[in-house]
Amino acid sequence: MIVLHLHLYQPERADPWLEVIFKEPSASPYRHWNERISHECYEPNGELGNYDWVSFDVGPTLLTWLHRYKPLVYKALLEGDRAGVEKWGHGNALAHPYYHAILPLLPRGDREVLVEWGVEYFKRHFKRSPEGMWLPEMAVDYETLEILADYGIVYTVLTQSQIKERRAGGPYKVVLPSGRSIVVFVRDESLSNALAFGGFGKFYQTWSGGDVIIAIDGETFGHHIRGEERELARFIASHRSRLANFGRLYEGGTVGEVEIVENTSWSCPHGLGRWARDCGCDGPAPWREPLRRLIDWVGAEVDAAYDAAGLSRGFLKKYVEVLMGGDNSNYSTRELKLLEAQRAKLAANSSDAWFFARLGIEFGIAVKWALRALELAERPLEPFFQKLSQIVNSERAYSLLPVVRGPLMAIMMYLALQTAGVDAEAVGPYAVKSTDDVFEVVDTRTREVFIYRQGLMWFEKL
Repeated sequence: MIVLHLHLYQPERADPWLEVIFKEPSASPYRHWNERISHECYEPNGELGNYDWVSFDVGPTLLTWLHRYKPLVYKALLEGDRAGVEKWGHGNALAHPYYHAILPLLPRGDREVLVEWGVEYFKRHFKRSPEGMWLPEMAVDYETLEILADYGIVYTVLTQSQIKERRAGGPYKVVLPSGRSIVVFVRDESLSNALAFGGFGKFYQTWSGGDVIIAIDGETFGHHIRGEERELARFIASHRSRLANFGRLYEGGTVGEVEIVENTSWSCPHGLGRWARDCGCDGPAPWREPLRRLIDWVGAEVDAAYDAAGLSRGFLKKYVEVLMGGDNSNYSTRELKLLEAQRAKLAANSSDAWFFARLGIEFGIAVKWALRALELAERPLEPFFQKLSQIVNSERAYSLLPVVRGPLMAIMMYLALQTAGVDAEAVGPYAVKSTDDVFEVVDTRTREVFIYRQGLMWFEKL
């Protein structure tokens, strides 16, 4: 059997306060990278019906955006999952933690939250319980696998260098320290890399034609390699009788037992170094370690405020219902601020901030979420700016972060819309109401109310 898995993911690109994606010039001629990659990859693969024949996972930050702005792609993914059930008795989709964080680098409590939120998010969209879960960057240790087992996940996907036996294939049984077990499928590393970096031309030169498990970034097909979505469709048409998904393979029972190599990933030969230190991946990046310390410090500050309020992890786990559009009226404003601080803290851990050696937009997004987390937790901001200035110079540190943000920015955008003749009542999650020169702004996420009076120079907070 041939299993071809597509990892579909884009980071959270939205401004943490307004939760809208601003223009990203590097994505030109499109407004931002979500739009560009959707046009180049997600849309054509949906039109070709490729999702019906492959295994895939979709990061919640991407699926949420597709649901809102690209409903036909969203529908194609849901139909692709159902097509797997019809053909092979198991859906094509795997669950994904709520944010694309390197799980082994996080405290256990944060990992549990991300996994539970990911499971509940999957259930809401795909209308079934997940069998498998994709680990961000395939970053793994035994504690992470124990958590997957806690939440009913029966399998995940790793690469050969993460298995002591270095065998591709599966399903393989992994015995956990608790005595329980979980199943792993192991991608063929050389063939997966041949396809990822050389397209089907390179893949056909390397593949012997036998059974194989391939797992690569889904963006390969149309974004990384132009026109490769059509090559994928041709490959599917030529091999339909041999294609399957992980659930179909799992049904046949395990074919052996393996041990994992802890604290490893599929995209860093230095274990988890890429997200913790200057390991050399992609070039010198001396800022990686201090950024890791900064984000960890923010996490500790937010947790201290959350714990001091007497709120539990179980309370936080249930908050995913609100994140998926549920009513927040049964929470107090103080509770909502701390719950949103936890969400912002987790978003700041998205792996993209560390991935490239250059300081790019991904780095900026992470530090914005970190600042948002501290504001919501009502922790002092000066230590944050001091620590950020140790990563980049002070001038650059402040330029990364919006001076005007949150409700004040909502007022400015509200006025701009009014000037343009658009009668808007909300800007992102902020509801705005004006009477004469007084503006009332309500953050619907926390139900905080902000009152500003427009003065000669600026806006005065009342």
